[in-house]
Formats: sequence, structure tokens, C-alpha cells
Amino acid sequence: MGESEPAAAVGLRIRAVRKAQRMTIESLAEASGLTKSFLSKVERGRSTASVAALLRVSEALGIPLSNLFETTATRSVIRAGEYPAISFGGHAISEYLLTPQSERRIQVLLSKIAPGGGSGSEPYPLPGEVEFVFVVDGLLEVHFADGIVSLESGDALTFDPASPRAFLVPHSAPKTTVLWMICPALPHTAAKR
Repeated sequence: MGESEPAAAVGLRIRAVRKAQRMTIESLAEASGLTKSFLSKVERGRSTASVAALLRVSEALGIPLSNLFETTATRSVIRAGEYPAISFGGHAISEYLLTPQSERRIQVLLSKIAPGGGSGSEPYPLPGEVEFVFVVDGLLEVHFADGIVSLESGDALTFDPASPRAFLVPHSAPKTTVLWMICPALPHTAAKR
């Protein structure tokens, strides 16, 4: 591998994360204290950034420095029963991440919610452009400021993740399985569910 190839790969990762976060190169320059010209050259692989500069960029992007060096496979398979368990809070809920943690374009979660379980009564917003919910099995109530949306098996809901919401499975409903898709993926610090 040539000397410029690793620099180009790091630059491409910086650009991909910046764009996924809808951040302009000007905003990244301001947040990192580096010049727009320098960042542009780094993103295009025409300049190599020092460790100190990469630390400033990763901090401005809100990601670990190691994310700039990770190689992401072009495909990822997670076999049934091998989903990593995660927790965004709530009660009587088991949650699993179906996309790699390094994936920034989309985040897909599988939730198994017991009767009476959910996110809690306090509505919360999330960062992002779009959120999609699909009820695989059972019944889910999504509470918004302007009303409740009841979803049954096979129903889907798409909404702006900035809309505060809370969700729950009624006590009278069976255990419910839900798929959540959020674009772009949540920063690790923003997850609340």
C-alpha cells in the first residue's frame, strides 16, 4: 500500500462522518480550529494530518479517534441469536443492535418489549433526519404531543426523530417485537431509548 493510500482512507472517513452529521467543512474547520483549506486537502488525501490535528477533528466530530482508522467491511452479517444486546433505558425491554457500531448512515435496532414495558413516560427527541418503526409482532403505542399512534403487527410509522415521543406496550397486549431504523445513526452519546 502506498504512503498516500492510508492518508486518503482517513480523509474519506473524515468526509463520510462529516457529511453523515450534515456538517459543512466550514463548520468542521471552526470547531476543530483547523483551516478549511487544510481539511479539504486531508479529505481528498492530498495532505497528511498530524495526530494532534486528527485528535482535534475527531473531537469536533464527536467520535473516538480510532473511528478514523477503522476499516468498515462493505457488508456485514449478524446471525440470528448473535445480535449484540444494548440498552437505551426504559423498562421491560430487551434491545439489540442489528447494524455494526461503526455504521453511521443508518442504525437498525430490534426491541422485544414485555406487556407494560416501554421507554418511560417522559417524551424524548432524537437527533437525525428520519426514524422508521415497524411492528413485527404485537402492539405498540407511540405517544406524541398531539396524540397517540397505535401500531399493530405489520404496521409501520415514519416520523421526524426530533419530535418528542414515548412508546409503550399496553398491559393487555402480548410481548411485542419492533424494528427501529434511524438515519443517520445516532451518535453513541445521543441514544436514550
